[in-house]
Amino acid sequence: MSPPERVSVNDLVGMAERHRAPIIASTYNEPLITSEEAVEIFRVAKARGLKTAYISNGNGTPEVLEYLKPWVDLYKVDLEGFNDTNCRKLGGVLGNVLETIKLLVKKQFWVEIVTLIVPGFNNSDAELAQIAEFLASVSTDMPWHVTAFHQDYKMRDHANTAASTLFRAADIGKSTGLRSVYAGNIGRPP
Repeated sequence: MSPPERVSVNDLVGMAERHRAPIIASTYNEPLITSEEAVEIFRVAKARGLKTAYISNGNGTPEVLEYLKPWVDLYKVDLEGFNDTNCRKLGGVLGNVLETIKLLVKKQFWVEIVTLIVPGFNNSDAELAQIAEFLASVSTDMPWHVTAFHQDYKMRDHANTAASTLFRAADIGKSTGLRSVYAGNIGRPP
């Protein structure tokens, strides 16, 4: 492990510029816990022509989203299913995530949703349809990314997601009227 290193806001933005990164993002288990720091960085980044992004599990309040609005260009939310019991197993509350998605769209953030599809956890046609129908009811222009689970870290008791599952999910999304549905993160076949 490397030791902690003090880095200033200008250092962080400078690193992004040196690496020709067009976007600087705030992410963590939930970046909303570091919103003040993110805004401090984003102010400098935006002044220097970079786009800014939040990569979130979707637990925003109206107050924090209002605070972030001037500084965040792109907001990605993980919607890990449409079953509150399963969401709670992952540390979330489904209702909070759904409300955050609605608020983000209402406040006119650019919002994209990612659902990691895990076999035996959230891959039923019924649950995928519930997710897609909810998203379409909020905005048919909101992109939905359906991505593959891989046994890389935890939940090793679930199989890797087959490409056919992602294509099925994408078809379900398109059938609800979502205009931009992307199947990705398939990886190499075993």
